[in-house]
Amino acid sequence: MFAENSTAWGREGTLHPHRSQRSWPVTAIAPLVVFLLCAALTLWVMRSAGESTVALAERTLSERATRVEKAILQRLLACEAVLWAGAGFIDTTWPTTPQQWKQFMDPLQRSSIPSGVEGFGFSAVVDRLAPGQRRALEEDNWKETPGAQHEQTAILFLEPQTVRNRRALGFDMAGEAVRREAMERARDSGAAALTGPVTLVQETEIDKQPGFLLYVPVYREGSFLGTIQDRRAAFLGYVYSPFRARDFLETAVLPEARGVSIEVMDSKSGGRMLYDQAESTGKNAAALVRSLWVGGHEWTLRVTATPELMKQSERLSQWLVLLIGAITTLLCTGLMVAMALSRQRLGERLVAEERRIEQEHDAATMLDNSLEVFIVINERDEVLEWNKQAVQVFGWTREEAAGRLLVDLIVPERFKQGHVNAIRNFRSREHNLLGKRVDMPAVRKDGTEITVAISIASVLRRGENVFFASLRDITVRRQQEAEVRKLNATLEQRVGERTVELETANRQLQSAYRDLEAFTRSVSHDLRAPLRTINGYSALLAEDIGPTPSPEVQRDLDAIAHTTRRMENIIDSLLRLASIAQRGMQTQDVHLGSLVDRVLEELNPPPHASIRVARDELGCVRADPGLLSVALRNLIANAIKFSQHKEQPILWIGAEQHGRERVCHIRDNGVGFNNAYADRLFGAFQRLHSDREFEGTGLGLTIVKSVIEKHGGRIWAEAEQDRGATFFFALPLC
Repeated sequence: MFAENSTAWGREGTLHPHRSQRSWPVTAIAPLVVFLLCAALTLWVMRSAGESTVALAERTLSERATRVEKAILQRLLACEAVLWAGAGFIDTTWPTTPQQWKQFMDPLQRSSIPSGVEGFGFSAVVDRLAPGQRRALEEDNWKETPGAQHEQTAILFLEPQTVRNRRALGFDMAGEAVRREAMERARDSGAAALTGPVTLVQETEIDKQPGFLLYVPVYREGSFLGTIQDRRAAFLGYVYSPFRARDFLETAVLPEARGVSIEVMDSKSGGRMLYDQAESTGKNAAALVRSLWVGGHEWTLRVTATPELMKQSERLSQWLVLLIGAITTLLCTGLMVAMALSRQRLGERLVAEERRIEQEHDAATMLDNSLEVFIVINERDEVLEWNKQAVQVFGWTREEAAGRLLVDLIVPERFKQGHVNAIRNFRSREHNLLGKRVDMPAVRKDGTEITVAISIASVLRRGENVFFASLRDITVRRQQEAEVRKLNATLEQRVGERTVELETANRQLQSAYRDLEAFTRSVSHDLRAPLRTINGYSALLAEDIGPTPSPEVQRDLDAIAHTTRRMENIIDSLLRLASIAQRGMQTQDVHLGSLVDRVLEELNPPPHASIRVARDELGCVRADPGLLSVALRNLIANAIKFSQHKEQPILWIGAEQHGRERVCHIRDNGVGFNNAYADRLFGAFQRLHSDREFEGTGLGLTIVKSVIEKHGGRIWAEAEQDRGATFFFALPLC
């Protein structure tokens, strides 16, 4: 093959004399054409080079100014979006606490906040604060400025709480004219407002630089804001952000500062400089001035070309001259290209043929070293290729397999006729194996039968169909699949057995519930009847004795009444415990705060107790409201009972989120108990105080535990003797 290509190259590469004679007029005209083109291009470049230098510099300044302006506005708009989000948050959570503000701002601070932004805070109008907020502000040593002519404000919270930002808490920003002008503009317009240059309260003497602030107004939720008077009446305060001007603007300016000098000035304060790149420029350097309107305030952006940029623009003429020289060179070499075209075409054919041979060799090497079996046969079923993996899997060497029929090598006896028919019927397209991967048996040289996954493709080579077969030994995989099927069958049998056991246990549990229901009816009837008899006889005995019994007799009558009353309470508690165990669950989203308030109203502690209740925001849990109210009633009643003899009894009720559950706590400052006995509290009839000290049945906490565990929750207690007790329970979140 290589010899034939060389001969062809020799014939095509021969130069014929008559072709050379016809090409000489082209060679003679070419220098004249090149000369005329070069002269015309040179004249054009010389005339336009000066104009191009100035135009390029001006276009560069315009592009840089546009990108700087866009970067500054994008950063300010991003901060404004955060401020509007904060205004919406305060509008819906008013009166907002510092903890709520911190929780809202934490995710925003973890996102990308531009450099120079000191934080995000809220400054409230002092006269619009809720009483609790006003007290908290005064506790932080805030004092009203007497005789102030403006509406006094105070910074309530500012995140993140750095040392710089804590210095600003309580500061009245409306007391300074520049800040007050922007604040009143935001209040009356309902839009964001930017201040002129100021010195921030957070600023120190180190790296001191001008600052500015961006304000967003906050109005009372649901208020009509049609006029300025309406907006002033509904006004609550400002969500704002303080900025260090140089740090903030530097992130927008630096990427575009190469070759230009950039200045940002405040237009309304006599051109006070906010940012100056301090890049040296020439006397007559090109400059571009633009106005930026941000938050209703005007800045001036000045971009000036440096000598370096002007020199760079002047290089344009040099590049054009170089381009002319390149064109001239190309035109001259074009004459030689025309003469070499024939040889180039022949060389390309030689390279293509060599590449094809290399590709075939590479493909053969890859197939030979593949981990899969590759076999190539022709239409007569004769083996043409047999790779190393085929030798390893089937045991036949290449020399033994070459030229033999594939049906005699690897096809089991019972499938030989089908294999022969498939080869014969290929031309009539009566086949369905091409392009598919199927599993079928094969036989090794030693007669061992294995299972292979096979896929077949065909190509037309020199007018004859050639089949490529890819095979993989899957015998081990088939054995593993059989083992898995066996294990699955065993598993299904065991699951069936466990299902029968569970059904039996379920029937037994239902029987136990029926027995419990019968026991409950028995307790209600059989135990209450003797108590009614005892009460009746004690009443008759009191009538026989008369209205003035002796102290000893009265004590005995009171003891009988107290004992029967305590027994009735025990029976009621047992019935309640049994009903909780039998009752079905109807869970829904329950707001703990509303449920606790309702339970406190129902309990109505005695006036002499003077109990003060402190309740936090409790959140929402997933529970049965009826059952949960029973548990809360028992826990709160216990807290009231064991703390009512204190001089200043207090109950604290709160909740916190831990993972996917909410942990609630009810704490008192009562008598408490020894924490070593905390685990005994939730057992039936387990008491740590005598009945003379505090009445009770010993079943209240047992009922509470039953309710909480029925919800899939947990309950525990912590206490100290004479220092109160805290009961915790955890329930799923909404």
